Amino acid sequence: MGPLLVLILLFVVMYAAMIRPQQKRAREHQALIAAVEVGDEVMTTAGIFGTVTDVEGDVIGVEISPGVVMRVARAGIGRRIGAELEEYEAGETFDDIDDELGESVADDTAPTNGAAVADDAAPITSAPEVTPAPEPPVAPTAPPPLTPPAAEAPPVTPPAPDAPPWPGPGPGTAEPG
Repeated sequence: MGPLLVLILLFVVMYAAMIRPQQKRAREHQALIAAVEVGDEVMTTAGIFGTVTDVEGDVIGVEISPGVVMRVARAGIGRRIGAELEEYEAGETFDDIDDELGESVADDTAPTNGAAVADDAAPITSAPEVTPAPEPPVAPTAPPPLTPPAAEAPPVTPPAPDAPPWPGPGPGTAEPG
């Protein structure tokens, strides 16, 4: 009974953590590609931005540059750009969100002199002066010993002019057969 209960519990956790979110994303993507209309600004799954110019069943015409229209499979549409912009208020820009975060983070910043300040400690106004310790004298070192040059290989003498250049019978001689 115990191992069966563990398997059932494991399946329920896997369903909740992996299968259900994947199904939700698939449903959202199906709704997205079904709602694509002419004039929508879209991004393909390959990361190409453009404007929908034509919808013919499972093929969508996307204008990526003035006069350049490419045909894309309907499933290749990754997201609608216009739908994301509608979520923001008319006067709000993307930078306004950063400004709001920046103001809340600015209160928690460290002092400019680089010293850390605890919550209950007073900020440090100046850094204490530190005098460097004198460096110990450097003892002179002896130069490295000279090593004699490596022994040279004996020179190679060329063969005598009357000797054959290779071992064996010389030119013009035939081997007995």
